[in-house]
Amino acid sequence: MRVATHTAFLLSSSLVLAAVAVAATATSGQPIIIDTDLFGDVDDVGALTIANVLHNCGLAELKGIAINTQSQYGAPAASAICSYFGNGDVPVAAIRPLTNETFFDDWDYVRGEYASKVAYNWPGTLTNASLAPTPVELYRSILASADNHSLHIISIGFLTNIADLMRSEADDLSPLGGVELLTAKVSELIIMGGQYPSGWEYNFGGSDPNSTIYVIENWPETVAVTFSGGELGGSIYSGQRGLNEAPSDSPVVSAYQWYVARGSVARETWDPITVLYGILGLDKFAKIGLRPFLAYANDYGYNSITATNGSNAWVNDTSVTNQHWLKLDDRVTNSSMAWLIDNFLVHPPGMSTCLV
Repeated sequence: MRVATHTAFLLSSSLVLAAVAVAATATSGQPIIIDTDLFGDVDDVGALTIANVLHNCGLAELKGIAINTQSQYGAPAASAICSYFGNGDVPVAAIRPLTNETFFDDWDYVRGEYASKVAYNWPGTLTNASLAPTPVELYRSILASADNHSLHIISIGFLTNIADLMRSEADDLSPLGGVELLTAKVSELIIMGGQYPSGWEYNFGGSDPNSTIYVIENWPETVAVTFSGGELGGSIYSGQRGLNEAPSDSPVVSAYQWYVARGSVARETWDPITVLYGILGLDKFAKIGLRPFLAYANDYGYNSITATNGSNAWVNDTSVTNQHWLKLDDRVTNSSMAWLIDNFLVHPPGMSTCLV
């Protein structure tokens, strides 16, 4: 019954075989930069896993990762995940100043720390965050050499780095200021943040609401923005399949085990869903043999920050048509999306096909 439910979303068998056997190439994938708060939740690991798998099967080109939390363990942990999947050359940037902080769950006193453990037990190309470039340096370097209107920036954490980039001035990397560089090189910003149609959500208000306000109010109007809200991934849990199906040496499953604890690895899917959209959009799920899993919840309007604590509300304005917030496609259930995400979380590092 479970198999029938999920395979209902598959396209013809010939298309499936053609799509999931796509070999990685240098030019076929969607170029992306991921900006992550890898440290305080483990769904960032799931999101980076999806990015690496789709990079390896040719649908993404992971250009770089920027860490927006200050723990010295975030950047090495991100490098460890990339190196595990054979992508140790992906550059990782670390925000400054660095701290020796490790995660402590003072919300529920249940979840555990994982970033330092992943960094130590699966050392990647970057083992010392102090040797990493700053996020603004990495962004400006990647954007300066990118084709016009080609990049997707996927934010799955706080908006500190992007606000800093927007404020940056011309330098020896590019004669353009930050906003001008983004306007020229980025085709879409995808943000995991906010609650829709209105509410308060942690990525917008939990750590740096001032940067949230700055980015939302000053983002260039000609560059599309898509929001993945807390209500979307908050009701979909993934990870449990990893206990039985992932490789025994997987840092992905280990991170989920350390974080979720109490014998479980199931966790909400805010960041994985956001990265899926950032790479596949609405229409490219066919490239992994599936019907669309996501849809826009609106036809027009824009996001507005309504309070200094980062609360937001959607404004219905028919003159704005390049901002959207996401929902599941009407034919997709929570369990179907969880199945898809789990497929990436159990993916062996040496497999070049998109789905297991």
